[in-house]
Amino acid sequence: MSRRVFLCSLMAVLSLWLLAGDAGAAPEAHILRIDPRTGLKDGKPVLTTVIEVVQFKRLSDALQPCAGVTGAGTLACWSEQLEKPGALWDPFPFPEANAHLLVKVQGEDQLTRFVDKTQWGKAQGQPNVGTAWLVAVDAASSMGPRFADARAMAHEVIEDMQPNDLLDLMFFDDVQVVRDTKWKTFKERAALANVLNDFRATSPSHGRDRALFSEIKNMTRDAFGSLGNSDQPDTVPLHQAMVVVSNGAGRGDPESASPSADVFHQYLDRGRFPDDNTSLPKTPLPVISIWLPNASSLVESVYRNNEAQFMQALANPEIGGFFDIMQAGDGDKKAETIMGLVRARFNAMWLIHWTMSCVNSSVEQTFNLVFENTHPVIAPDGTFKEVPIGMDPTAWPLDVDFDKTVKAAQSSPLYPGGQFTVYGDFCWAGDKQRAESYFIPAGTKPVSTSSRDPEMAKKAMQQLQAEHMLGTATAAGDGYVTFSVPDDDKILDGTGDNMVAHVVVYDNKAHRASAIDEKTVLSLKATKKPFSLVLIGGVAGLIVVIGLLVMVLLRGGGGGRKR
Repeated sequence: MSRRVFLCSLMAVLSLWLLAGDAGAAPEAHILRIDPRTGLKDGKPVLTTVIEVVQFKRLSDALQPCAGVTGAGTLACWSEQLEKPGALWDPFPFPEANAHLLVKVQGEDQLTRFVDKTQWGKAQGQPNVGTAWLVAVDAASSMGPRFADARAMAHEVIEDMQPNDLLDLMFFDDVQVVRDTKWKTFKERAALANVLNDFRATSPSHGRDRALFSEIKNMTRDAFGSLGNSDQPDTVPLHQAMVVVSNGAGRGDPESASPSADVFHQYLDRGRFPDDNTSLPKTPLPVISIWLPNASSLVESVYRNNEAQFMQALANPEIGGFFDIMQAGDGDKKAETIMGLVRARFNAMWLIHWTMSCVNSSVEQTFNLVFENTHPVIAPDGTFKEVPIGMDPTAWPLDVDFDKTVKAAQSSPLYPGGQFTVYGDFCWAGDKQRAESYFIPAGTKPVSTSSRDPEMAKKAMQQLQAEHMLGTATAAGDGYVTFSVPDDDKILDGTGDNMVAHVVVYDNKAHRASAIDEKTVLSLKATKKPFSLVLIGGVAGLIVVIGLLVMVLLRGGGGGRKR
């Protein structure tokens, strides 16, 4: 194959790589993660998302300065142009006023409400804001002197780790993974550096052929499938990425070609590892694919086009992936540039919180991110369709408007035998039969949020019901519910102006409750039961009647003595 044919083929492949970036392309929104672990904020159910809005550019415009370059300098010129900041895409502001995140509940789209946004690069101090990096370094004998450049790339990723990041460093040869550090935290960077320093030579050859595609797929499954295991770090970051550094040599393997890499590309976008476990959350995986072409030779010229296409097809720029070419001896210089570009793309993502009142009753949720009246028009993202997000729907708390409910109770304290109203954004469509309230007796502590055992909750509700601590709904709408209060002083906790009642609101159809931990349980101002005006009037009337009778008797007795 001539070098000219190879360059034409690679140019065609590069064009397909950025197919989304044709002229005049609209900005695109990409949901990269939906995470429910931060499910409560001030007692309200809050959904955490990682979203980016990116506008792609035309590849031919980026590579136009290379039009007059020929021969060996072509690849170097292309790489230089691809590495220019903003050459292929620009970050786009997130227009919260025009954005709508919808969740499908019982076949109908329900609107969530925007809470706040922070750019990823400025949110590194927040919990779980980090990236889990899998760095796969090709250590096959076919790498030869290129292994030094591959090690330089791995070193740069380790040096670039942020406080909430995790990193798993894997070395693989033409048969298997030969060294795996497992997931290490930011504080364990020294251990990663030691492994990198110890691994200085390629592995022995096991033959000319190797199944490169299968090796990369297995590494992805094993590494990301183990995140959160008992023998791994407890905290899993919100974001993840993979770096593949290889010469792309999958000789003798029909799967190690660009069509297979395209399929793998889609597998990474779907973000489940392994893909056949549909109960796993959707966590799309950007891939940074760094191709280290071997020196030209008669044999290399036969395979080079396939190697270039395969490595290029691994990258998925639509969700943050990147492809670049690293020439011999450029490891240290190129690695720093590549990581700078990748980190800039990630730092431009948005960490966005939403309050989500309604959820589907199954573990599978469907989300749709749409925009209206934006200039230019922003392409929506509906890829999170019927996917589990690692959330137990019964553990998602009811959306109670604490401020409004507490303020109402301060104006009109609840008392045994009375009524009170809870405000919020409920999903029971005005069906008051679904609403229940449970009062926690004085001296009983609210349960811990870590206790979500349904049997324990069931027993607790049965116990409270047996103690007549259940309030029934007398009226309900999607924005409020009015309950009767049990006629029992046990609901009162404290004395005087500090007297409160602790209440948990429960949806008996969706099996969801309001916040139940000690800090965020609904504590409302209460007072002792007032004297009944009817009773007071009755007693007063009786006293008057008795007084009149006494007066009549006294007057009657006096007249008899006189007669």
